[in-house]
Amino acid sequence: MKHLTLTIFILLLSINQSFSDTFQVNVGSYYYSPPSLTISVGDTVVWINDGGFHDVNGDISALTGNSYNNPESFNSNATNVAGAEIYTHVFSIAGTYNYDCSVGNHAAQGMTGAIVVEQTTVFDIIAGSDSHNTLESALLAAGLDSALNGAGPFTVFAPSDESFDILPEGTLDNLLANTTLLSTILLHHVHAGELLSANLTNGMTIETLNDDELTVTIANDVVKIDMSTVTQADIVADNGVVHVINMVLMPEIDTTYTVMDVVDNSPTHTTLKTALYEAGLDDDLRAEGPFTLFAPTDSAFDNLPAGLLDDLLDNIPALTEVLLHHVHGDEAMADDLSDGMMIPTLNNDSLTVTINGSTVMIDMSTVVLADIPTDNGVVHVIDMVLVPESEPASINTFDAKEAIYLYTLNILGEKINRNAKEKLLIDVYSNGQAIKRYNLTK
Repeated sequence: MKHLTLTIFILLLSINQSFSDTFQVNVGSYYYSPPSLTISVGDTVVWINDGGFHDVNGDISALTGNSYNNPESFNSNATNVAGAEIYTHVFSIAGTYNYDCSVGNHAAQGMTGAIVVEQTTVFDIIAGSDSHNTLESALLAAGLDSALNGAGPFTVFAPSDESFDILPEGTLDNLLANTTLLSTILLHHVHAGELLSANLTNGMTIETLNDDELTVTIANDVVKIDMSTVTQADIVADNGVVHVINMVLMPEIDTTYTVMDVVDNSPTHTTLKTALYEAGLDDDLRAEGPFTLFAPTDSAFDNLPAGLLDDLLDNIPALTEVLLHHVHGDEAMADDLSDGMMIPTLNNDSLTVTINGSTVMIDMSTVVLADIPTDNGVVHVIDMVLVPESEPASINTFDAKEAIYLYTLNILGEKINRNAKEKLLIDVYSNGQAIKRYNLTK
């Protein structure tokens, strides 16, 4: 059994965060250029003096003497140094900001400006970050994007892409294949409420949406959330706040991820999932094992002769026989396979491995995705349903009804013996029906 536990080491990384953009406003004789800007929460605006004596006043209007009532006020000293930075402001609250130059009659001469900070959610912040692509993909896979676009408020501790890169090999793939576990881990990074850095105290615990807790440690101006370090704090959205961290926070989870879980969580194995549940084999594939499952995709089942799948689903013994023909009672990773080897299956049959360059075939199927590791074995995705040597009668005679068998064709359309050891046989009946079948007799 594999355990996902808290990582017990600290990464001292200098991470280049790209949540925000920087905009420049040029200031000269009776102008701010551009006079208006539309930006996002977390963006920075820098005012540069082109010449003259100017300031940036976002507090009391020089024209009316009344407060601008901006979401937050700001004001700068005046300067007459050409090329100097008059003022820099990071806009962390959404809304509309008006400002002017309070020097002399500059405002009356039209020296006013406006900045619109667009409404945004904590998910918008994550989706707009170049360094949080993995977190965005994980939230989308878990279906949590809608929740984080909701009213909130939320506090999200957002691991960077580098944080996911240092997870143990295979962990992220396993999580993305198991959306239930993925959701649990992602919700371990979210608090129901807004906690700015000023609200954090040394030793406090933060309840998360997976009913767990995170511990805050503050020392020498370094803020840690469990074993992660906050590398960028207080990116405020309309429904909460995002703090960037340099490590994925893992709850103490004791879990087993099985070959059946791979099938359960795969969007391309819905037919196999249905078949395994119908045959009552789902619990078996969650057992200790180990197992190797050669898992046909939905497309593989779609390529079966018309009506065959329905016949099998109505005949549980035959269905079980076919499904067990896809399971080996041990773990066989791709490196364990060799050309010509025989792999025994749980229906007391065997599969033949053929390796030609980088192509691996199991009987007549091709392995399209190898080595999906689990706690009780491994899954290999294949592109064809494997038919046992002792084919259930329904595989050869389904849907023929009262029609009379006429002849058999090979893949080239040539008439051949019905029992010929060809890879693909097509039986033609008197009602005009052509039944495709696989002859895998050794």
